[in-house]
Amino acid sequence: MKILKILGIAFALVLISVSPVSAAESSITKELVCQCGCLMVLGNCSHAECHSRDEMTAIIAQKLAKGESREQIIQYFVAQYGEQVLSAPTKQGFNLTAWITPFAAIIFGGGIIYVALKAWLQRGQSSPITTATTAEADDEYRRRLEKELAEFQERGFR
Repeated sequence: MKILKILGIAFALVLISVSPVSAAESSITKELVCQCGCLMVLGNCSHAECHSRDEMTAIIAQKLAKGESREQIIQYFVAQYGEQVLSAPTKQGFNLTAWITPFAAIIFGGGIIYVALKAWLQRGQSSPITTATTAEADDEYRRRLEKELAEFQERGFR
């Protein structure tokens, strides 16, 4: 019984000491793209024997063990591979357009739809159909129908 308590405490201590590193490691792997060519986030790379993923996660674990911060580790990979290693573009400079453009396009598209619908509704309300023009058109169609029926009866079906 005493041995089980000691093993339980030891196991709990191991889990406590490991979980912050793995949590920090997983937060870093979510911000980096695997460099094997799959273009997946490092934590989601599904290749069975991905050497890039294994190498990058080993470097992250080493740097976390040395006590480096998350920002320092990410900057190391940016210096190593360039900004394409980041899973999301930085929110500064020209990359800011990648964050702003989708929202601007949605607002612009909504404005165009609003103006088009408003014009469509106004056009439908402003031009009522007059009965005089429809009566004239009906008379014309009736005359043409009677003429074609008369021709049909003279010639027959075939």
